[in-house]
Amino acid sequence: MSLHRLAVIAILAATPLLAAQAPKKEAPPFGGDYQKYWIDVCARCHGVNGNGRDNAGNQLPDAGFDFTDSRKAGRKKDSDWVKVTLEGKDKMPAFKGKMTEDQVKKMIADIIRPFGARH
Repeated sequence: MSLHRLAVIAILAATPLLAAQAPKKEAPPFGGDYQKYWIDVCARCHGVNGNGRDNAGNQLPDAGFDFTDSRKAGRKKDSDWVKVTLEGKDKMPAFKGKMTEDQVKKMIADIIRPFGARH
């Protein structure tokens, strides 16, 4: 078998490994301060202002849901966000075991919902 043919076989065999998604990041436990947790954990994807952008207005690499889009955010029920937060979705890690359902509900009411009200 030629060296070229072996190289092609090796590349084809490795393709599924190269295409595999990166594992979700582990969420740290909630410490009790909602604003601090948002800034330290959630803002890296959702932005400090909830719009998925950094302070310069550039979209974040792992931009999450834009909570400032009141038309889109307004269609979401709190129960939908509780489920996604606790179970995770796509790149978002699961917060089950890190936050309780009541803590997630308070985060939604105190931090997330107000983002849409500001715009």
